[in-house]
This record gives sequence, structure tokens and C-alpha cells, in this order.
Amino acid sequence: MNNMNRIYQKLESIFPKYYQYVNNPTCYGLTPAEVYLMHILHKRGGRSVTSLAPMLGVTPGTVTNLTDRLYSKGYVVRERGEEDRRVVHINPTEEGIKLVDKINSDRENLLYKVFGGQDHDFINNLVAMLESVDQCFDTFIKEVKADRQSRAGQK
Repeated sequence: MNNMNRIYQKLESIFPKYYQYVNNPTCYGLTPAEVYLMHILHKRGGRSVTSLAPMLGVTPGTVTNLTDRLYSKGYVVRERGEEDRRVVHINPTEEGIKLVDKINSDRENLLYKVFGGQDHDFINNLVAMLESVDQCFDTFIKEVKADRQSRAGQK
């Protein structure tokens, strides 16, 4: 078995476990996309529907549907732009911020249950490895985006 296949198999094994037991938003009454949107708003503050769409990898219409559901649950508010009334800004409510803080705290506690028995060196090595993996993906994504822009410019 080649190394890339081994990496693929390990990721395929780890991700379902992580998403089912650590990163499972259904216990909060939210979908994964709603939680991801709330995390973006929590981390980066209010954003327009149009600017949120590429961050989520969806259309503005999908963002509108997500924000409608979050609005009905009291986690976001919608505000019209002062300069351009067609622009709708989505901001987290205090309740939405509290929810994201709780989700983050719960995830940290679950990860402690998974990795708490490991020694300091193991944790440091794991974090360093995950940072390297994250950097590899960032580099790959930049290359893909540059390639897409280059192809779009050739049309």
C-alpha cells in the first residue's frame, strides 16, 4: 500500500469518528452548515450574505436559507446596509455567541476525553503534525484557486 493510500485510509477512518462523536451539531438542534456559519460569525463578526457564500462554499440563496433558520432560532439578526439597502448583514445575537462558546467548550471537553491520557510530548507532536497538515491544505487550496483564476482568465 502506498503512502497516499495510507493517508487516505486514516483520514477516512478518523473523520467519521470525529464528526459523529466530537463535532456533532445535532445535539444543539443545528445542522453542520448552521454551526459552521455561526462559527464564522462568532470569529469574524457580522458579514453580508454575499461575502458569507464563498466562505461556506455555497450560493447566496443557500446562505439566506441558513440565516432564516438561525434567525428563527434567535441566533442571528439581519440588518440592511445603511449605504445600500439591498445588502443584508448577518450578525450573531448574544444567544448565538453563547451557543458557539458552549459548542467550543463541549468540543474541548470531548477532545480531552479522547487525548487526555496522552503525555505532553504526544500532544505537542500531534499539534505540530496537525499544523503541518493544515498548512499543506492551505497551500493546495491557494494553488487550486490560482489555477481556476488562470483558467477563467483564458476563456
